Amino acid sequence: MKRILLALCLIGLLLFAFHAGRGIPSFVFNMDALEEAKAEALAKGEPLIFVYTDPGST
Repeated sequence: MKRILLALCLIGLLLFAFHAGRGIPSFVFNMDALEEAKAEALAKGEPLIFVYTDPGST
């Protein structure tokens, strides 16, 4: 049981370390500018993170 818990903790730390270097940009694109966002991400060789939300909701 201790080995399983230790293994899970190590996996968690590795995942945290992998994602720690990634930041969330301070700007967003609206849905009408999705093609522009795709082109910019492709030009920079960066992944495109797509989160669809309702800006009118709280």
